[in-house]
Amino acid sequence: MQNRKKQVYRVIVKLLSFLGLGLFAFFIIRSALLPPLPQVMQESLATKVDLSNLLQGQIRVVQWDHQNIAVLHRPDIMQKTLSGAVTTMDKSYFIFINKGGDLNCPLVLDHNQIYLKDSCSGYLYDAKGKLLKLNPRLNDLIIPPYHFINQNHLIIGKN
Repeated sequence: MQNRKKQVYRVIVKLLSFLGLGLFAFFIIRSALLPPLPQVMQESLATKVDLSNLLQGQIRVVQWDHQNIAVLHRPDIMQKTLSGAVTTMDKSYFIFINKGGDLNCPLVLDHNQIYLKDSCSGYLYDAKGKLLKLNPRLNDLIIPPYHFINQNHLIIGKN
């Protein structure tokens, strides 16, 4: 009885091994014979954003390159924390990809309107998008390419 079980197991293992090798060979030969799939390069179009009715402390989210881009009109208290060579427009507005923390949740202003806060995890980012509490898993906020056309309009997607 014991030998029959061993023989059945051997046969099953051999069949599964041959099946696996056969499938592996099939996919190798198939990939060698089929032409490669065409690679389509899709250029992302620039997005124009109207800033005329965006109040201080508000965040407007727009779509660009299949991502949510946030445009924050920084409150005065947040603008005062900025230093260095920052233009007037760059001081007033902060443009970033709206993904924070581990779960890529949207960001909101904290109750003091000084920091950006991840809506899921509570991680805080400063006025330039730098993560306040160092964490090896997390990065600073990503800034997409953008430029200001004038005081009321912004183009996202082109420098």
